[in-house]
Amino acid sequence: MSPKKSATKPRRRATTEAEQTAALERRAAEAKEIVDFVDRTSLAGDEEAVTGEITTVDQHPADTSDITFQRELDLTVRTIAESRLSQVEEALERQRAGTYGICENCGRPIDPERLRARPEATFCIDCQRDQEADTVRH
Repeated sequence: MSPKKSATKPRRRATTEAEQTAALERRAAEAKEIVDFVDRTSLAGDEEAVTGEITTVDQHPADTSDITFQRELDLTVRTIAESRLSQVEEALERQRAGTYGICENCGRPIDPERLRARPEATFCIDCQRDQEADTVRH
Protein backbone atom coordinates (compact mmCIF):
# COMPACT_ATOMS: atom_id res chain seq x y z
CA MET A 1 0.00 0.00 0.00
CA SER A 2 1.25 3.42 -0.80
CA PRO A 3 1.21 6.08 1.89
CA LYS A 4 -1.59 8.59 1.59
CA LYS A 5 -0.54 11.96 0.35
CA SER A 6 -1.81 14.70 2.54
CA ALA A 7 -3.87 17.30 0.78
CA THR A 8 -1.97 20.42 1.61
CA LYS A 9 -2.78 23.81 0.35
CA PRO A 10 -0.02 25.21 -1.85
CA ARG A 11 1.93 27.97 -0.17
CA ARG A 12 1.37 31.40 -1.59
CA ARG A 13 4.57 33.00 -2.63
CA ALA A 14 4.93 36.56 -1.48
CA THR A 15 5.36 39.02 -4.30
CA THR A 16 8.50 41.10 -4.13
CA GLU A 17 8.37 44.85 -4.49
CA ALA A 18 10.26 44.61 -7.78
CA GLU A 19 7.67 42.15 -9.13
CA GLN A 20 4.86 44.42 -7.97
CA THR A 21 6.44 47.44 -9.63
CA ALA A 22 7.03 45.50 -12.85
CA ALA A 23 3.42 44.28 -12.91
CA LEU A 24 2.12 47.80 -12.32
CA GLU A 25 4.37 49.23 -15.02
CA ARG A 26 3.14 46.56 -17.48
CA ARG A 27 -0.47 47.49 -16.68
CA ALA A 28 0.32 51.18 -17.19
CA ALA A 29 2.01 50.48 -20.53
CA GLU A 30 -0.99 48.41 -21.70
CA ALA A 31 -3.41 51.18 -20.73
CA LYS A 32 -1.30 53.86 -22.43
CA GLU A 33 -1.09 51.72 -25.57
CA ILE A 34 -4.88 51.40 -25.70
CA VAL A 35 -5.40 55.14 -25.22
CA ASP A 36 -2.83 55.94 -27.91
CA PHE A 37 -4.34 53.41 -30.32
CA VAL A 38 -7.85 54.84 -29.96
CA ASP A 39 -6.49 58.36 -30.35
CA ARG A 40 -4.59 57.38 -33.53
CA THR A 41 -7.48 55.50 -35.10
CA SER A 42 -11.13 56.28 -34.52
CA LEU A 43 -10.66 59.56 -32.63
CA ALA A 44 -7.89 60.88 -34.91
CA GLY A 45 -10.16 62.96 -37.13
CA ASP A 46 -13.59 64.44 -37.30
CA GLU A 47 -16.54 62.52 -38.68
CA GLU A 48 -16.01 63.82 -42.21
CA ALA A 49 -12.41 62.57 -42.22
CA VAL A 50 -13.45 59.17 -40.89
CA THR A 51 -16.29 58.72 -43.40
CA GLY A 52 -14.39 60.13 -46.35
CA GLU A 53 -17.29 62.47 -47.08
CA ILE A 54 -16.82 66.17 -47.73
CA THR A 55 -19.65 66.88 -45.31
CA THR A 56 -22.08 64.84 -43.27
CA VAL A 57 -24.68 67.59 -43.18
CA ASP A 58 -26.62 66.10 -46.08
CA GLN A 59 -26.37 62.55 -44.73
CA HIS A 60 -29.26 60.74 -43.14
CA PRO A 61 -28.36 59.86 -39.51
CA ALA A 62 -28.59 56.16 -40.37
CA ASP A 63 -25.83 56.61 -42.96
CA THR A 64 -23.31 57.54 -40.29
CA SER A 65 -24.76 55.68 -37.33
CA ASP A 66 -22.30 52.78 -37.56
CA ILE A 67 -19.37 55.20 -37.40
CA THR A 68 -20.96 57.10 -34.53
CA PHE A 69 -21.59 53.84 -32.67
CA GLN A 70 -18.00 52.65 -33.21
CA ARG A 71 -16.62 55.97 -31.99
CA GLU A 72 -18.77 55.72 -28.87
CA LEU A 73 -17.44 52.22 -28.22
CA ASP A 74 -13.87 53.37 -28.74
CA LEU A 75 -14.40 56.33 -26.45
CA THR A 76 -15.72 53.94 -23.78
CA VAL A 77 -12.67 51.71 -24.19
CA ARG A 78 -10.42 54.78 -23.94
CA THR A 79 -12.19 55.92 -20.75
CA ILE A 80 -11.76 52.48 -19.19
CA ALA A 81 -8.06 52.46 -20.13
CA GLU A 82 -7.58 55.95 -18.66
CA SER A 83 -9.26 54.79 -15.45
CA ARG A 84 -6.95 51.76 -15.30
CA LEU A 85 -3.94 54.03 -15.84
CA SER A 86 -5.09 56.26 -12.99
CA GLN A 87 -5.53 53.23 -10.72
CA VAL A 88 -2.02 52.04 -11.55
CA GLU A 89 -0.53 55.46 -10.84
CA GLU A 90 -2.35 55.50 -7.48
CA ALA A 91 -1.00 52.00 -6.71
CA LEU A 92 2.55 53.15 -7.47
CA GLU A 93 2.00 56.09 -5.11
CA ARG A 94 0.74 53.69 -2.40
CA GLN A 95 3.83 51.59 -2.97
CA ARG A 96 6.07 54.64 -2.42
CA ALA A 97 4.07 55.51 0.71
CA GLY A 98 4.38 51.97 2.06
CA THR A 99 0.64 51.25 2.00
CA TYR A 100 0.57 49.10 -1.13
CA GLY A 101 -1.13 45.75 -0.59
CA ILE A 102 -3.21 46.96 2.36
CA CYS A 103 -6.99 47.01 1.94
CA GLU A 104 -8.25 50.59 2.00
CA ASN A 105 -11.49 49.45 3.62
CA CYS A 106 -10.57 47.01 6.39
CA GLY A 107 -6.81 47.52 6.71
CA ARG A 108 -5.95 43.84 6.26
CA PRO A 109 -3.26 42.71 3.82
CA ILE A 110 -4.51 41.99 0.30
CA ASP A 111 -3.81 38.40 -0.74
CA PRO A 112 -0.60 38.25 -2.84
CA GLU A 113 -2.44 36.06 -5.35
CA ARG A 114 -4.99 38.85 -5.86
CA LEU A 115 -2.22 41.41 -6.29
CA ARG A 116 -0.56 39.21 -8.93
CA ALA A 117 -3.86 39.03 -10.82
CA ARG A 118 -4.81 42.66 -10.28
CA PRO A 119 -1.78 44.64 -9.10
CA GLU A 120 -3.73 47.90 -8.82
CA ALA A 121 -6.27 46.40 -6.38
CA THR A 122 -7.13 48.62 -3.42
CA PHE A 123 -9.47 46.23 -1.61
CA CYS A 124 -9.10 42.68 -0.35
CA ILE A 125 -11.36 40.22 -2.14
CA ASP A 126 -13.99 40.26 0.64
CA CYS A 127 -14.28 44.06 0.69
CA GLN A 128 -14.33 44.12 -3.13
CA ARG A 129 -17.24 41.68 -3.16
CA ASP A 130 -19.07 43.78 -0.57
CA GLN A 131 -18.52 46.93 -2.63
CA GLU A 132 -19.73 45.28 -5.83
CA ALA A 133 -22.79 43.88 -4.05
CA ASP A 134 -23.60 47.37 -2.76
CA THR A 135 -23.23 48.78 -6.27
CA VAL A 136 -25.65 46.18 -7.67
CA ARG A 137 -28.21 46.94 -4.95
CA HIS A 138 -28.20 50.65 -5.71
